[in-house]
Amino acid sequence: MFNKLRTRIILLLLLVSVFSILFVSIITNITVFNKFDTYMKSEQENKIGQIINLLENNYESCDGWTNENLYNISLSPLIKDFDILIKDSDDNPIFKSSMESDMMRHHRNMMKMMGKGMGQGRNSKFNGDEDYRTKSYDLKIDGKKIGTLEVGYIGPFTISERDIEFTKGINKSIIYGALISIIIAIVLGMYFSKIISKPIIKVTDAANDITKGNLDTKLETSNTITEVKELSNSINHLSESLKNQQILRKQLTRDMAHELRTPLSVLQSHIEAIIDGIWEPSKERMYIFREEINRLINLVEQLKYLTDIENHKITLDKGNHNLSKTIEDIVKNFKIEFDNKGVSLKGHIEKDLYINFDKNKISQALINLISNALKFTDEGGKVLVTLKKDTNNAIIEIEDTGIGIKKEDIGHIFERLYRGDKSRNRKTGGAGIGLTIVKEIIEAHKGTISVESEMGKGSIFTITIPNK
Repeated sequence: MFNKLRTRIILLLLLVSVFSILFVSIITNITVFNKFDTYMKSEQENKIGQIINLLENNYESCDGWTNENLYNISLSPLIKDFDILIKDSDDNPIFKSSMESDMMRHHRNMMKMMGKGMGQGRNSKFNGDEDYRTKSYDLKIDGKKIGTLEVGYIGPFTISERDIEFTKGINKSIIYGALISIIIAIVLGMYFSKIISKPIIKVTDAANDITKGNLDTKLETSNTITEVKELSNSINHLSESLKNQQILRKQLTRDMAHELRTPLSVLQSHIEAIIDGIWEPSKERMYIFREEINRLINLVEQLKYLTDIENHKITLDKGNHNLSKTIEDIVKNFKIEFDNKGVSLKGHIEKDLYINFDKNKISQALINLISNALKFTDEGGKVLVTLKKDTNNAIIEIEDTGIGIKKEDIGHIFERLYRGDKSRNRKTGGAGIGLTIVKEIIEAHKGTISVESEMGKGSIFTITIPNK
């Protein structure tokens, strides 16, 4: 259950919400109640200040400490929250007032409640124990001392019931907010996890269908999430590629069977004719045997090379060779074949261009391309082989005036087993391996190969190989 994406998203949002609530609660308690402490202390100082003003005003109005002004003081509600002791200028007690016993008990209970209610999330100063404190203040009129006020109270300051309700209200608000936030986190987690997991589940189902061989599987890419859209496109591309590869492999099997059957049939019929005494084993017939056997060997070598490519087994024997001479020799060797077909072959080759390359592999690639140019160029056509260099690369171009390549085929001609001509005509069909081999050889040299072509006008294959 916990391994499912949807469950993990819900739990993640829930954990983030709980952590945020705890963090905010702690910060709120520390900040608010520290401010509350400061506020209460300030209020207490204000109350004591008011008591001092009351005493000094009464003294001044009665021109001294009299029974009348002391009686008026005893009636004031300001002194009921404190123990009050007034002394005259000679330090003699003249008035004493105590907090009422019921008030005292009520105040202690409030202090304990504050300790419970405000103690969570901070170090509470309200420990519920008696912490009786006194402070003395001088009473003055016009700078002259008229007496002393001693104020007694429990705790760092006195707290009213309204103050307690205020602190309890804050904590209740935090708890209610936490519960609402958790509910919202669960609801949003379920909603967003469904949005995120639904397309991923579709991708998973599609991938499973592909593994079962259903290569017609397609995913809609209308999702607005970029990563999911890219993943869907990748699955669709994978499905299409696998489908194409399956078609090409079946086609290769058919084509190879045909290609192998033809020379084998020729060999079989000729050998049977010789065995039956119909033909003599002449030199001319031996030459036919050799050509058919060479064709079989070439097909087998191409298949082996394709297997090596798929297994990434291409190894290069690189050295600093004269690329100019290599290409000149290849062009010279093709001269007879081109003349026999009536196709012009010319080379514009920069002299003595030395680069680091595998001579045999590059020769194989160029022979493939030039033989293709010959195959697809009709009598009277032209093929031009060019070698030049720029700052970093050797550039080889093989240009022909042949039949060209269809626009829809250009993007696929380097794919394994792909053939633009789906017929089995040896002159134009091929096995779909040659250009794949060329591309792998060039890329093994850290180079690139590209093609430009137009039907009826010819093609230009361009190879770049780093010259360092």
